[in-house]
Amino acid sequence: MILLLDIGSSTAGKSISGVRAVERAADILTCLGRGEKTLTEISVGLNLNKTTVYRILSTLQNKDFVLKDTETGKYFLHWGLVGLFNSGLERNRGLVRNVYPFMEKLWRLSGETVTLYIRKGYCRICVSEIVSEHPLKFSVGVGTVVPLSPNNGSPGKLFLAYMTREEITDVLHYEKTSQGFMITDQGLLFKELAEIKQRGWAVSYGERIKGGSSLSVPVWNRRKEVVASLNILGPYARLNEEVLMRYLDLLRECARAASVRLGGSPDLF
Repeated sequence: MILLLDIGSSTAGKSISGVRAVERAADILTCLGRGEKTLTEISVGLNLNKTTVYRILSTLQNKDFVLKDTETGKYFLHWGLVGLFNSGLERNRGLVRNVYPFMEKLWRLSGETVTLYIRKGYCRICVSEIVSEHPLKFSVGVGTVVPLSPNNGSPGKLFLAYMTREEITDVLHYEKTSQGFMITDQGLLFKELAEIKQRGWAVSYGERIKGGSSLSVPVWNRRKEVVASLNILGPYARLNEEVLMRYLDLLRECARAASVRLGGSPDLF
């Protein structure tokens, strides 16, 4: 009888320990979802000792959920984790591989943070990012999920612009019921989205990130579908309206080249 109790106690202890490990791993992933961080930053932010954090990070690296930048020493979310959102995201690995060289070109010539978003349901997901090397910069974090709202940054507005009126209305209804957000003048919104679609780009200033500026253009596939939003992001102090728009031609050039690689027609641009 005593033996049975000892076994049950031991099993329960292991179960509790396992749950704690899962919770800590989830906390670390959530922490990295807000942006890349060093071991020390994660440890301090989560109030965990470095040994525990390092052990969990090592396990997450083995599963391709996390990678470490050898130059900066910072950890960031990797494709292995993003792929778990949905099995359908697997095909977007090819998307990232095809677009990434042009993201690098845009990053190299602009010096600003470059991101790539895909649409999934009522949200957009950052599937690739190259962070600016400027001391003052903004970073999204691969795997970040953002509601597909017209007042939540240029990538969201861009995706909405290429959706049907019925799809947009559905998104607005979802925003109202789930987030409590409601557009007061839908006519004005539809007019703005029509203008974005006609000109082929969207811009925002301080909508999602206070003090931030972003510019977005679509990436197309061979079926003439918008499969991604290619974006440049930075602080308004450096990217005001005049400066940000200087990068529009470069951004469009990179998106066009990426679309052609994906089988899209150059005529779309």
